[in-house]
Amino acid sequence: MFKVFFLTVLLLCSCSDIEKEAQLSKIKTLQTNLSKHKQSFEVMKIDTLFVMKQRSSDLERKLKQNYKSDSVDLNLGRRIDSYKRMRRMFGPLGTLATKLNNAFNEETLHLQRLYHDVDNGFGSRDKYDEYIRLETGKCGQITILLEDYLRIKTEAFKIYAKEHRFVADFVQQIMKIE
Repeated sequence: MFKVFFLTVLLLCSCSDIEKEAQLSKIKTLQTNLSKHKQSFEVMKIDTLFVMKQRSSDLERKLKQNYKSDSVDLNLGRRIDSYKRMRRMFGPLGTLATKLNNAFNEETLHLQRLYHDVDNGFGSRDKYDEYIRLETGKCGQITILLEDYLRIKTEAFKIYAKEHRFVADFVQQIMKIE
């Protein structure tokens, strides 16, 4: 009887170790992916966003103050409108950058705690898989935020590279005339 009981306990413990290793592996994968995403974000993060926003706002203000025309040049209007649209993209970029920084820090902490809990057997073992699914969903949301940040940044920089020099030169010409 004792041998049957001992074998049953041994079997149950070994099954939980198999689940534990699989769960730890999933958490480790999530941590690795999150770390890679954070590194790529740090590389593409805009350090000069405030300066770019300030320059474009100053140019737009000077344009409003100095440009007076009785006719509308359609090509000029499109370029100025594109430039204004680009300036309005800088606000969401700053907000997304802050959200991403907070999300990376928070999720890194949650994954570390979950790994520690699973490794040491703390908490409800039957809910570990549910917690891992929850953290996987959060990592997926962070990935979506990161892709959105990259899309907006790429579009804004494309417009900035294309239109900033033109608008700056145009404003300089207007200011020389007056």
